[in-house]
Amino acid sequence: MEERWISPDISTGALEHFARRLEQVGTQLHAMEIWQGGAPVLRWDIAPYRCDDRREVYSLSKSFTATAVGLAFDRGLLSPDDALSRFFPQQVAAQADERWQHVRLRHLLTMTVGHAECPMPRMAFAPDSVESFFSAPLVYEPGERFVYSTGASCMLAEVVRRVTGCTVPDWLTRELLGPMGVEALQWDTCADGRCQGGTGLKATCSEIALLGALYCARGVWKGRRLLSEEWVDMAGSLQVKNEDNGTPDWCAGYGFQFWRNKAEGYRCDGAFGQLCVILPQRDLSLAMVAESVNMSDELDVVWELLDHLYDARAGRGLPGAYTPAQRPSLGDWDSGWLRCGENAMGFTQIRLRCTGGALALTLCDGTRTQTVAAKPACWTENTIVVKNMQPLLYRQMRRDMPAPFRFAAAAAARPNALVFECRGLDTPHAFSWVFQPDETGVSVRIEAKLDVFGAACAWRAEQAKSTEYGC
Repeated sequence: MEERWISPDISTGALEHFARRLEQVGTQLHAMEIWQGGAPVLRWDIAPYRCDDRREVYSLSKSFTATAVGLAFDRGLLSPDDALSRFFPQQVAAQADERWQHVRLRHLLTMTVGHAECPMPRMAFAPDSVESFFSAPLVYEPGERFVYSTGASCMLAEVVRRVTGCTVPDWLTRELLGPMGVEALQWDTCADGRCQGGTGLKATCSEIALLGALYCARGVWKGRRLLSEEWVDMAGSLQVKNEDNGTPDWCAGYGFQFWRNKAEGYRCDGAFGQLCVILPQRDLSLAMVAESVNMSDELDVVWELLDHLYDARAGRGLPGAYTPAQRPSLGDWDSGWLRCGENAMGFTQIRLRCTGGALALTLCDGTRTQTVAAKPACWTENTIVVKNMQPLLYRQMRRDMPAPFRFAAAAAARPNALVFECRGLDTPHAFSWVFQPDETGVSVRIEAKLDVFGAACAWRAEQAKSTEYGC
C-alpha cells in the first residue's frame, strides 16, 4: 500500500482539526492508520516518519505479549487459572510467604500479583530476572490490588517460552504475525537474555494496526481464525477495577494487558503517545505513533476525531512533513580533530565541518569512525552505533551497550551555536544536538522537550595539546 491513503469518505476537515488540536496539547503525530470493517480507511504519516518505521513502542509491547499468551491458551498449553507454581515450581516452593501459592497466571495478566510496586527496574539488570521477580515481597493478597507492573509482563513472556519452547517474538511470528504478512520482529531482552515482554518491542505503525484490526475482527484475519473469540473477549473485557489509577482512560478498568476506555472499547498504549484503540461496536481500530507530553490529552483529541471522522467537511490540505528550522547559510569551515573529555557515549574525538552550507559530524569511539550529515531545510537519515542514546525510561531500558541509533537530521544555526535538529526514527523522540564552539574546542549537549536521554549526554571536546617528542 502507498505511504499515504485516505478513503474518500473520511473528513479531511476533521483530520486537519485533529492535527491542530494535537499540536495544542503537546503531541506530534508521526504516523496513523485507521481500519474499519476489516480494511484500512486511513494511512497517514508525516515526513521524516513513515508508517513502516520500526520503532520502540514502550508498554504497547504488553498487548503483543498477552496475544502470545492467548495463542498458547488456544492450543491448550495454559489457562489463566493455572497456578504460577505450575510454571515456576522451584521458585514458588522456596517462598516463605504462603500467598505465592495462590498466585495464578491471571494475576500476571491483570497486574494483581500482590507487589506494592513494579519489580522490572531490578529484573531488567539482574543475573536472573525470574529470581529477581520472586525476590520482590508480596504486600497484598493476589488479586486484591491493581499495581501497574512491567515485571508481570516480563514473566508472561517467560511463561510463553516455557510452555511453547519459543521466545515471544518467535512464537508470534510463527503462529500469528507470519500469516498476517509480518516476517520480522525485534524485541529487547533483559540482561539475562529473557524477552522483556512488557516493553522493548520494536514495531511499525502498520504492525500495530494489524493487531488492532485482528482484535476488532474478534480474531479472524482474511477469513482465517488466528485467535479464538474466547481469548479476545477475555483480553478486552473488564477483569479488574483500577479506580484510583489516575485520569479517566486509565482508571476505567483493565483486561488481560489491555486498558478499558472510559467511553467504549479498549486499547493498548505505550509511553509518550503510542496507541492502539479498539472499538468493536464501531468495527473500528486506530493505531497511532507519536511523541506526546500528555497522553490523557492526546486520547481526548483522538475521541474528538473518531466522533467526527465522517463529517461532511473538506480540508485544505493535510501536513505531509515536519519542516526543519529555516536558517541562513553556515559558510565553509573545519574544526579539525577535537579530543573528547569523558562522556557517557564513549566518543574519543570528533570533527565538525561545514561545506556548502551542510554540516558533517565525524565521531570516533576508539573502535569505529562514523559520520553524521545534516543539510539546511531538509531531513537526512543517519544511523550511528552508540551507547546511552537509547531513551532512558524508568531505569529499565538497557542503554550501556553500543546499539544502532537511527534518526533524521537537519542543519540549523543559533547565535554562537550549530545545531543538528534531529528526529528519532527508532524511538518517538525529537531532540537537538547543540554544538557551542569557542577558542579551544566545542561544548556538546542534547536538548529535548522530554528528558528521555539524561544529563549524561552533555560533554566537551577540545583541541589536543601539542606534545614534544625527544630522543
